[in-house]
Amino acid sequence: MKKTLSYITPVLFLILGCGILWFFEYYLKDNIDTVDVVVAKENIPFKGKISDGDIEIKKVRRDNAISGGYNSSDTKLIVDKYAAIDIKKGTQIYPSLIDSYDLIPNEKEGEFIAPIPDSWLFAVPGSLRKSFVADFYVIPDKEQAMLRAIVQESTQHSEKEEGKPVKTDKTIDNELLSNKEPVLKDVRVASVKDRSNKEVKENTEVKDAATGVISNLEIIANGETLTKLRDYTEQGYKIYVVYKYERSNEGDKS
Repeated sequence: MKKTLSYITPVLFLILGCGILWFFEYYLKDNIDTVDVVVAKENIPFKGKISDGDIEIKKVRRDNAISGGYNSSDTKLIVDKYAAIDIKKGTQIYPSLIDSYDLIPNEKEGEFIAPIPDSWLFAVPGSLRKSFVADFYVIPDKEQAMLRAIVQESTQHSEKEEGKPVKTDKTIDNELLSNKEPVLKDVRVASVKDRSNKEVKENTEVKDAATGVISNLEIIANGETLTKLRDYTEQGYKIYVVYKYERSNEGDKS
């Protein structure tokens, strides 16, 4: 019996060792210190709309995962968004690769980022921010003095400089523009900056306050859009900006 055991025991240990090695190789190896990441399943072209079929979940070593990259629970932040650059197959997806707010001009469609001169503007909402979608109205020269007086009387932070655009809120916008139609709809706001060329954002330390006063406005435009605005302003009209809605922040993980 002892002699039999002396033969069987090494065989059992050998089988057990092979089993452990097999279990480690096929089950544990790929799950130890790994994380799920989202990668491009196919090449995604610049400005291409990303579908479920364009991405997949893969496990990678934690050390190889891109900091801030999307994981398996973030696919809803990617699908139906647009690629900010050409994304190659196998690339880990992270926020900078996604044009979440469709703010990158499509050169194939003649789009570009266009600054709107202060001299063209009559009114800009003080709460306007980058990525908002706005409608542009035009105010004829004969109405500008009257509307400026109304706005300045209605706002606590009125713009006293005659040549500068006044700051408005939604209540005033609705009252003054109720009988007008916008000359441009769904204008994508690429940037709103203050006089020091810094992006105006919400002030996280002061409730209902901004980090600065809007001085420079940039939009996604094309030649037709810009020509239309220029034609109106050359006739003495000024632009009254009203934002329609605020973009969701769900696509921005940064």
